[in-house]
Amino acid sequence: MPTPAPPPAAIPASTPAGTASETTAVAAGAAEAASVGEDLLSTGSFFRALWLGPRAWGRWWRTLVREIDHRGILEQVEQDANFSFNFCFMIVVAGGIATIGLLLNSPAVIIGAMLISPLMGPIVGSGMAIATLDFELARKSLRTLALGTAAAVAFTSLIVLLSPVKELTPELLARTRPNLFDLVVAILSGAAGGYALIRGRGGAIVGVAIATALMPPLATIGYGLVTERWPVARGALLLFFTNMAAISLSVAAVAEWYGFGRGGLRKRFARQAAISLLVLVPLGVPLFISLKAIAFESFAQIRIRNILEAGAASLPAGQLGAVEVLFMDGKPPRVRAMVLSAEPDRELSARLDEEIERQLRQPVDLQLTQLRTSEKVSPQVLALALPERPLRVGSSVADSLRSAFPLPLVAFEADPALRSATLVPEAQAGIDLAAWRAMESDLGKRHPEWSIRLLPPPQALPPIYFEPGSKDLDGAARARVETIVWAAQRWNIDRVEVVGHASSDRGGPPRLAGVRAERVAEALRAGGLTVGSVARFPLPNQLAAERELGEAAFRAVSVLLPVSTNQARKE
Repeated sequence: MPTPAPPPAAIPASTPAGTASETTAVAAGAAEAASVGEDLLSTGSFFRALWLGPRAWGRWWRTLVREIDHRGILEQVEQDANFSFNFCFMIVVAGGIATIGLLLNSPAVIIGAMLISPLMGPIVGSGMAIATLDFELARKSLRTLALGTAAAVAFTSLIVLLSPVKELTPELLARTRPNLFDLVVAILSGAAGGYALIRGRGGAIVGVAIATALMPPLATIGYGLVTERWPVARGALLLFFTNMAAISLSVAAVAEWYGFGRGGLRKRFARQAAISLLVLVPLGVPLFISLKAIAFESFAQIRIRNILEAGAASLPAGQLGAVEVLFMDGKPPRVRAMVLSAEPDRELSARLDEEIERQLRQPVDLQLTQLRTSEKVSPQVLALALPERPLRVGSSVADSLRSAFPLPLVAFEADPALRSATLVPEAQAGIDLAAWRAMESDLGKRHPEWSIRLLPPPQALPPIYFEPGSKDLDGAARARVETIVWAAQRWNIDRVEVVGHASSDRGGPPRLAGVRAERVAEALRAGGLTVGSVARFPLPNQLAAERELGEAAFRAVSVLLPVSTNQARKE
């Protein structure tokens, strides 16, 4: 049996003046549709209307509009758009929860803030105001939205100001770079929210609030203002405005479809399209640029890592350690990488820089740290961060050094007044004294205004090798002598012993071993160390060492740390 058309009294009380005749016309059209084809459209009406053609489409739409309780929906929207104590309390609580979740990098806490945030109310109200041209509803909605936003940003700023944790977490960073996909998500979410409101499926509003994440951007704005990270605040503001505008316009489009607007359907959608273009096109330009930049960064990350891995593989026992690629607006990509190998190559950095620039077709700022290792490095060491991180705003150089050092520290001391810092790292498999020395040198270059000392973990001093039959120190041998002098100074040791090795059964001359030991002793004395004794073959365990180490042991000079009196007594 056809459903009777609603009487004129069913016109919403909040509908603006001039819409009564239009709503009555819609009702009359719906009555005509009911008399002509209601029975046909009662079951599977949408698909039957598609099959029957344009005339049936109009009848189906008029029948659909007749089912909507326009008055009740508008009353609910007006109630949700009002600024009240409950609204203010809920938005402040949601902002506080969102801020804590962002600072702790906890997605679960952030989702909790989304669930209780009341921001969807005034945003939906603004969308309905666009559809109905209700300027009073628009004024209420925008006022509530402005006051709620100000309250949320103020409270989140207070929490960040009082919080001892102010690190820029991944969850915060995720709200600072909106792109075109965020706009598409907001449009689809707004359409779903408008449909859920009009069709009585209010539970879907929760999903819309989570999908568009309205509260976390506001908390991120407060964080950016307090920490003076203006790009963070600017990006979060753009994300919030994108979500708000897209949801509002999508709700307005859905409301137009369900008969909330003035005039004919074509006129309403023409007006809606014009408003959407005026708002979304200016938003879409920076969002498209951001999406394009993100796509390039993803491509560049893969290419850069592949090039660095190939470069590390070209070295003896080469391994690629941590890689950090930072993209900054208006500046070349900054690449920081660590390569560990048995024999570092001085030309490697220049070759890799040229190859990266060729493939990316733009200049890059490559800083490659090469560390010499005596054995294969564990994956845990390779995964450690790089020696340099951007200085945090509002933090000291000393704090940055401590937090950015790539290895776990046993102790750390710093004197900002004297601009000096001492780092004591934990022992790591595969990191020898030359690598520790390279780390200290690299930190000193990055912070030239500071005096930085790195105390290497206790370990055996490296042997110094000579070429077969030679008694002179080559470049590699002198580098090892310098490393030994550096380590002894860091350990506050001023006295060492030197032992030259020769073969007992393979013809190695003991005299040559003694000459080599004297040459090493002279180099150590020139470095400021005292050489207690200079010994040569034979040693008590010489034959066992020869069998185990091979011929190279007969061309080496060992530098030994002296045994203290207390240690000798214990032994």
